[in-house]
Amino acid sequence: MSETRPVRVLVVGGGPAGLSAATRLLERGRGRVHVRLATMGHHLGGKASSWRDAEGRIVEHGQHVVVGWYREMKALLGRAGVDAASRMVSNGGHTHFYEPRDGKVHSLDLKRNPFHMLASGLGYSGLTAGEKASVASFFLGNLGLFLGVQDIEDFDDVCFTAFALANGIKPSLVQTSIFRAGRTAQLNWPGDISTYSLLKATRMVGRDYKSAEYSFPDGGMSERYWQPIGDYFARLGGELVMLNKLIAVERDGRKITGAVFAEPHSAGHEQPEHPRGAPRFEGQVPVKPDSRRVVRDFDHLISTLPCTALQELNPGDAGFWGIPELAAVRRLRGVRPLGLHMWHREPIRGRYPGAIGGLDGPLCYLVDNKHVYREYRYDPRYGAALHFVGQETGCEQWSDEQLLQQCLDNLARIPGCERLSRDGLLHWQVVRHHTPDKQYFYTEPGIQRFRPHIRTPLANFFLAGDWVRNEVDFPCMESAIRCGRAAADAVLESAA
Repeated sequence: MSETRPVRVLVVGGGPAGLSAATRLLERGRGRVHVRLATMGHHLGGKASSWRDAEGRIVEHGQHVVVGWYREMKALLGRAGVDAASRMVSNGGHTHFYEPRDGKVHSLDLKRNPFHMLASGLGYSGLTAGEKASVASFFLGNLGLFLGVQDIEDFDDVCFTAFALANGIKPSLVQTSIFRAGRTAQLNWPGDISTYSLLKATRMVGRDYKSAEYSFPDGGMSERYWQPIGDYFARLGGELVMLNKLIAVERDGRKITGAVFAEPHSAGHEQPEHPRGAPRFEGQVPVKPDSRRVVRDFDHLISTLPCTALQELNPGDAGFWGIPELAAVRRLRGVRPLGLHMWHREPIRGRYPGAIGGLDGPLCYLVDNKHVYREYRYDPRYGAALHFVGQETGCEQWSDEQLLQQCLDNLARIPGCERLSRDGLLHWQVVRHHTPDKQYFYTEPGIQRFRPHIRTPLANFFLAGDWVRNEVDFPCMESAIRCGRAAADAVLESAA
């Protein structure tokens, strides 16, 4: 690296990938690297962020969890001074599914390795004996795929349901809640994900002891996790710039020479004072007039924007989007996550340490944060602090009131939740995410060929995020953090 001045790196995006890349650069190159982190939001965390409403209640972008194999995420939190173990509430390896065909909630226990997972799955009481036999045959017949000894990229063009049916899964099983949870990768995709994506996730979950156990943060994600990492970044000497939306890049041939920023209106987030039912941004987050500025004092640029947000850059720039690797990015799609927070006077009279899935959509998963968030735990006002999550595709025209009624109808079917009626409702809020910066990456069949690598054809332009190819290759916080680390390492290697 240069002896005369530090290498200047501009990181765009304040989510897990951006925070990981920015801190990695300073940890490895302290004194030799200057890092500026620019983010559009007024709080950190990106698609894993949280904020508070006008009365101080915690509102989450989604119900995010920390899975047992999220080693790099836990390590980053530790370096930032966060005692991760004391800031998480474990589900004990349990997830629960409401099965409409018998009207009962069944529990699934996944903790160890693929063979233990198979045994646990065969113990799931929501399946018939014939369905369990088909699961065992399916797993053993594809053992090489699940254990990681067989290449799986060729399976990207095949949706997981078709793959399962072709390999012996009984048709009745694909209608169960537990199967639907797998084929849609838990909750966020409107249809089948690719077999490649499902197998990648299964390999990570089944890798080692307790790798499938997941934990909930004991408070808002931004407060508990992301802001402490941002503070750590500042202690390392990094420069954090909030309320900056990247709207374009300037280039000279195969090199980025400038980054064009503007100040966004409300940073694309819900504001604390945002009233229920008020209009929300439906497309691009608008920017304030006369706030445009060009930044050129950097040597390398790492974009950690979601693919749907990156697609907004340089509209009409045929040269930029004519680069094949970047043109392919425009083939990727996002999913609009959806949430509904409900604070209720009555408690859930049952023990559900994990999420409850299988509810009628679009909000098909439920978590009670009453016993998860510390500040709710002993607050006598709330018997339950419920968070319903799902995705909005196909239900875009539903009103907030319709979503609330659907959630109340779902509660009436769950044992222990019968008393959670409209009468005891204290407060509720629907959280919609229509702007490109808030959408999740849709791992639909056939998209692997369009996913970019960290290095782009532009010599000083790097990409990171859970949608960029990386060792995990499945969209989640751990994938974003590992990809951010890899992008920082690639920059340091280029600058050496």
